[in-house]
Amino acid sequence: MDFLRFFGLKEDPFKLTPDPAFFYPSSSHREGLLLMDYSVDQKEGFLLITGEPGTGKTTMLNVFLENWKSRAETAIILTPRLSPEEFLSAVAEDLDIDIGNKNKHEIIKSLRDFMAIKSSEGKRVIIIVDEAQNLPDETLEELRLLSNLETDKDKLLQIILSGQPELQTRLRSDNLRQLNQRISSRIQLKHFSPDETLDYINYRMIIGGKRLKARKKTDRPACKLLRDVPRIMKTGKKKMQVHNKTGKAAYKLTKGIPRLINMLISRALMAAYLEESSLVLPRHIDHAVKSLDHSDMQAQRWPRLAPVFIGSLAIILATGMLYIYL
Repeated sequence: MDFLRFFGLKEDPFKLTPDPAFFYPSSSHREGLLLMDYSVDQKEGFLLITGEPGTGKTTMLNVFLENWKSRAETAIILTPRLSPEEFLSAVAEDLDIDIGNKNKHEIIKSLRDFMAIKSSEGKRVIIIVDEAQNLPDETLEELRLLSNLETDKDKLLQIILSGQPELQTRLRSDNLRQLNQRISSRIQLKHFSPDETLDYINYRMIIGGKRLKARKKTDRPACKLLRDVPRIMKTGKKKMQVHNKTGKAAYKLTKGIPRLINMLISRALMAAYLEESSLVLPRHIDHAVKSLDHSDMQAQRWPRLAPVFIGSLAIILATGMLYIYL
């Protein structure tokens, strides 16, 4: 594609798919990933991840899974609107456990036997529930009961709940109090800061380009490159591809939400390409915003009468202060 060749890219760096190769370790995401590793390694049981839509929960989970794929058996539930029986069957199926026509009690026994075998092999068994705010209360309670599967020393099962902020509110309700008390680690993903927004854009441009040779040689997961981030950032071209003011404009419009940044910069790159400009400028961001017409990308603007209103307010305040003084 001419668009990619123009910017020296091998693939589109701003695709909306949660590709772990493009994981950007912001302060919030780096801390979250380290806490996930620690929680599972220490067999703490329950882990909670919350964040607004588009903040990178699924991408971080994919990086985590890449790290643990040889050390754990994992069941990933992506359609959480399931009854307790349906949920147990989905978990067993994802773990390749043959349940046939077994009833609920027999399925739980099969799960326990499976977990005990994996524990003796030194492996973890992890259940990950994405969009967990959609789980029925009865299924959340079933998860709590599953977490009781343990030996005298260790938990046999690690459970990761990932969802939007309203999941926290649900867990604080009286009927889910026991489950809430069992959650030992909580991760709340934050929006990028203005500086992180610009770094994120440049970082993904570099990953999508031709210059990250070290990663191809070592074929390490993205999270193993956390310590290499400063080195990677220095390997780009001397001429910046994204202007500093462009990064500020992108942050103002997206509030530092990765998914919105991807949508915005992808269109901005196309606008720059059409002008044959190797530097992405604020005017390209303006073109992108008009093209997307996204309700979450509306910059707050002062109305035209704002200066008049402010001037009138200042006069009223000054008159009031003078009156009190006299």
